[in-house]
Amino acid sequence: AMMVSCFVFTFFVRFTWPPLIPVVVPILGMKMTQAGAYMSAFYLGYVITQIPAGILADRFGVRLILALSLIVEGISTFGMGYITTYDSGFALRVVTGLGAGAVYAACARSLMEWFPARERGTAFGIMLGAPSAGIVLSSVIVPPLNTAIGWAGAFKAVGIATIVLGIIIFLLVRSSETTKSGGSMFGGFAVMFRSRNIILTALAGFCLMWVELGTATWAIAHVKKLGHSLGAAGSVMMFYGIGGLISPPISGYLSDRIGHRKWILIISLLIIAPITVVFGYQKDFTMLCAMGFLFGFCSYLANPHLTILISEFAGKQWAATANGASNVIFQIASMVGPLIMGWSIDKTGNFSTVWWVMAAGPLLAVLLMLPVDSESTNN
Repeated sequence: AMMVSCFVFTFFVRFTWPPLIPVVVPILGMKMTQAGAYMSAFYLGYVITQIPAGILADRFGVRLILALSLIVEGISTFGMGYITTYDSGFALRVVTGLGAGAVYAACARSLMEWFPARERGTAFGIMLGAPSAGIVLSSVIVPPLNTAIGWAGAFKAVGIATIVLGIIIFLLVRSSETTKSGGSMFGGFAVMFRSRNIILTALAGFCLMWVELGTATWAIAHVKKLGHSLGAAGSVMMFYGIGGLISPPISGYLSDRIGHRKWILIISLLIIAPITVVFGYQKDFTMLCAMGFLFGFCSYLANPHLTILISEFAGKQWAATANGASNVIFQIASMVGPLIMGWSIDKTGNFSTVWWVMAAGPLLAVLLMLPVDSESTNN
């Protein structure tokens, strides 16, 4: 429960920005490229702390790392309520990313400690519903907060809630003392970079993140540009998020029952590509909601299996290090994707090309996953 809470709020914080893009951009006189750069700024900080946090979580446990992470995220998000220039907001988003970067690896390490292999699909599936839960929260809560207390107040409210959760995490989270790694703090790197399976799976994660984070960043602005209200755009992303919230537990549970995590992942990737393009061509609000739900459901079917495969290829001892290093590769897509997609919107004046660019990601991921040997795991 604590790992799910950590992960949900990490995504809630990062996706507080997209619903506010249509409001803040004209106030601060920003361009869409700069708006996309705020998401890239978050991921710039995010990738820096992935590997150090993974090493420390493997060595010393996860409680303090997770608590500090959430408190840093909360303080910097609170500070976003005071920005008056693009540069100050960019710096705060980097700091928010620095805090958030510790969460993924530590959460994966915790689940590897406490769940046996036969239950990990379900456990990781529940936790990896958190990205969509964060999107749902931001899409549902942030627009009303903006209406009630303004965009600055929305940032402050989210920041305070995140700080409070960090304190709760510090008080309640426990680690298994018996599974902390011994030996060299950097032993996980040898495991990571000698494993073709981990590297290929991490690169496939880059391709999946390309479409997931691209959608989360630009879908609200896209729907609003079609002539729908900000609230309606938030509703579309709510359906997208609900689809993505329920699919990882289903996918994870299914893989616990039948196995074949690699092939469930590949089939999911093959489905995502055409649905990305179909969603991008919808204009009617009802169809946007329906396709948004289907898009979210299919997009997040793949998520649990990436993390489980990487964790099991590395084994319990180095699960946090391997996931931290792999997530650096994942999040390079999150750094460059929103910026590139924002640039294409500025150049073309519309969103039509963005969906094709996104759809290329999962197709490339399929090619990367085919050579992976899913049987060579270290449970």
